[in-house]
Amino acid sequence: MKIAMQLYSIRDYTRTPEDLEASLEKLAACGYKYVETAGFYGMTAAELKELLAKYGLSAVSAHVGIEQVARGIDQLIADLKTFGATEVCVPGIPGDFFHFTPAGYTCFAEDMEYGAKKLAENGIQLSYHNHGHEFKRMGIATGMHYLFGNMPSVNMQLDVGHCRAALEKPEDWLAFYNDRISTVHYKDVVFIDGVRRDVAIGEGLVDWSAVTAQLKKSGCKIIVVEHEEFNRDPWDICATSYRNIEKYLAE
Repeated sequence: MKIAMQLYSIRDYTRTPEDLEASLEKLAACGYKYVETAGFYGMTAAELKELLAKYGLSAVSAHVGIEQVARGIDQLIADLKTFGATEVCVPGIPGDFFHFTPAGYTCFAEDMEYGAKKLAENGIQLSYHNHGHEFKRMGIATGMHYLFGNMPSVNMQLDVGHCRAALEKPEDWLAFYNDRISTVHYKDVVFIDGVRRDVAIGEGLVDWSAVTAQLKKSGCKIIVVEHEEFNRDPWDICATSYRNIEKYLAE
């Protein structure tokens, strides 16, 4: 499996063109060869592809809004083909209506299913990336069940950290949707005074041996590392996460 970095993780270190280049160089030094984009920094896909290649990096997946899937899918397909990426993911649902009602989840899922079919015609797999609210129950089912039960062509990009922070077992969700996993987000968490905080992979509450063992049984192609915050030097955390994932994959 490829190990990629979600570029959202280093958003605070890419605010200028100079910072972006310096950060990409540091990311490559941590061992990464692949990234998942979250915007193009004001560049075209071709320009970003060229910049990434300068540091031995390539984009294998992208996070995009539902708006691009619903209303800008032709440009999205063109951009992904420029990168040579075959994975794309929508990282969340807009609006309280969609978050907290079965009808909202179902409506959102219908848009996702439409987009997934058109993307599939172009060799691209669409996934959905969870946060924590999707695990809340509404009657007999959770938001996750309403979502994935109504968009059969969409894969699950399980955010392991959000799942664990919701007091769920990520390995169980990976097992249940085993045949719908092509990418996954690795994120580790702890609770300090009742507040969830991010830490390097392997330094938190997630049972990574169990998660990775289950992941190996799926069709996952890309492990994407995401850090929403850093509790020490960011590049040390990025490098530690990379090394620990290699260790878990080797078990």
